[in-house]
Amino acid sequence: MATVIIVDDSSPDRRLAETLLKHAGHTAMACADGQAGLDLIKKELPDLVIADIITPSIDGYRLARAVRSDPRTATTPIILQTAHFLEAEVRRLDAQLDVQQIIFKPYEPQTFLEAVAAALSQKAPDRSSKEVERRDFHVEHLRLVSAKLYEKVRELETTRQELNKTATKYELLFKAHPEPMWVVDIATLRFLEVNDAAIRHYGYSRDEFLAMNIKDIRPPEDPAASIGDLLKTTGLDQSGPSRHRMKDGTVIEVEITTDDLTFGDRQARYVMAQDVTQKQKLQLQLHRAQRMESLGQLAGGVAHDFNNLLGVILNFSWFVKANLTAEVEGGNGERLRPALKDIERIERAAENAARLTHQLLAFARVEVVQPRPMNIYSVVTEITPLLRRTLGEHIDLVASPDPELWPVMIDSGQLSQVLTNLAVNSRDAMPKGGKLTIDASNVDVDSAYAAARPGLKPGRYVLLRVSDTGIGMDKNTLEHAFEPFFTTKPRGQGTGLGLATIYGIVTQAGGRIDVYSEPSMGTRVSVLLPATDQPQVDAEAVAPMPLSRATETVLVVEDSDDLREIVERILSQSGYRVMVAANGQDALDLAKTFSGKIDLLLTDLIMPQMLGSELAPRLVESRPDLRVLYMSGFAQPAFGATGTALADVALIDKPFTQPSLLASVRHVLEEKP
Repeated sequence: MATVIIVDDSSPDRRLAETLLKHAGHTAMACADGQAGLDLIKKELPDLVIADIITPSIDGYRLARAVRSDPRTATTPIILQTAHFLEAEVRRLDAQLDVQQIIFKPYEPQTFLEAVAAALSQKAPDRSSKEVERRDFHVEHLRLVSAKLYEKVRELETTRQELNKTATKYELLFKAHPEPMWVVDIATLRFLEVNDAAIRHYGYSRDEFLAMNIKDIRPPEDPAASIGDLLKTTGLDQSGPSRHRMKDGTVIEVEITTDDLTFGDRQARYVMAQDVTQKQKLQLQLHRAQRMESLGQLAGGVAHDFNNLLGVILNFSWFVKANLTAEVEGGNGERLRPALKDIERIERAAENAARLTHQLLAFARVEVVQPRPMNIYSVVTEITPLLRRTLGEHIDLVASPDPELWPVMIDSGQLSQVLTNLAVNSRDAMPKGGKLTIDASNVDVDSAYAAARPGLKPGRYVLLRVSDTGIGMDKNTLEHAFEPFFTTKPRGQGTGLGLATIYGIVTQAGGRIDVYSEPSMGTRVSVLLPATDQPQVDAEAVAPMPLSRATETVLVVEDSDDLREIVERILSQSGYRVMVAANGQDALDLAKTFSGKIDLLLTDLIMPQMLGSELAPRLVESRPDLRVLYMSGFAQPAFGATGTALADVALIDKPFTQPSLLASVRHVLEEKP
């Protein structure tokens, strides 16, 4: 086996050659320097020399020439290694030096071993006595090296251009990024560079930014901190929330993203500051809306059950009142007159409680309403004289709605309630007098405006505004303004359901309500109601029905035992033949076994097992002439589940009294089909 000396300044290439030679059974010695390699060759007189063309001290060509010039190594085989370029010139120069093999990097192991075997199989001719034409050789050698250096320079220039392109792209990305970005010196916290978004968003010019440090954009109310602390409090050491102050003094909430970088010879940080003030505001609005929704569901459930109880109280009070009145007027019960007055007070209290439950149901958006196209201009014009008398002479009421308002779909009674409640609230906020302004106009809500207000959809709206010059509200009061039972009035002077009721009415109509107020600066309530393409239709007056002795058969379905008894008693006393059932299935079974005619189905809407809106179609299918009258204080969800419009049904609102029940029953029975 042969002794081989490797001369190569590339450590990976040198180790690869050593490994391959040893694997083939040869003895390998290696040097990283050309001169050291030549000294080792003269000392060891190897069987084969493998050298890279470009090596420190002396290159491969000079090493080969020195080997050929020494009589002891004149015939030693030489393999030169080089890269794949200027191949023709390399082979021509190698031939002048009697180089046995040329290996072009990178090479396959098998190619390398085959070149070694081929070189060892032949000796170079002895030319030690002949002197190679040094001048020509050196010229060629220098030309080759120059060409290689030129090629390397071109490669470096190409690399530099690519790096410049990349740097330019990153610079453009930094400058054109839509979020504010800057570079901060870690040692001094001074701004080293800022992008256009930062200049545009914060209001400082580039020169102003570069003359400042990170402490200058901190809110003034934040506690002072050292530079070390600022690395934490400003988010320079990690990503997270922070607060910044813009040039005009506005404090914004920002989400910081940051990382280390080298800026010239300085250790720096790049920072991206995303303004999340509006995002947090929207999240807060969403949380408030969810809280109001939960409160509304609770209020709706309570009001529904309370309506049934009030129906019992009102009607049994009415029964007792009727008996006592008859006794007193008959001259036989003068001693009962105080009891009659007590019953009347109970009746008035129950009626007041019924109004409160209607307000709760309006807040919960489940009140029984029958919306129709309304013109807000007409309503404002009609209600203004009444409001002037109600509010008092110390209030200067100015109403200026646009006469060309689009119609809106809303219950007329609820629209009047919205205006009345807002006007009364404004009056209470101006105990020493002031100005109350009501105006309305058409507006087009675009997608950008709607996106910033959860639940609002783009489209045509009528904007109703009620403004006053009263005492106003602070931020904490505004946050709770729409909550039921929240009031700033003294105990006993307010229910806290005014704005809550308005919120429910407006939301149920598909609109939105916003309140702007500042202490001592007054309040402005803005109500957006969606416009409708349906023309306004004046409501037809319903003539009162004569309460004559009745003969029809009525099937009453009510799950409340007390209410079922009350309805049966009222109808029976008026001559109706009454059949009663506690639920939908009992009603179906009763109707199936009854062979006579049933003229009217009087059914509660919300019942366990089967809703009234599910029962009625099944009975009408078998009895086409059957009339239907629903009773409920919680009708909206039931009809919403079946897709039935409230305008298409007959409905009596709970709690009801004997006169209203008899009038509704008579009206449905005598209504033309």
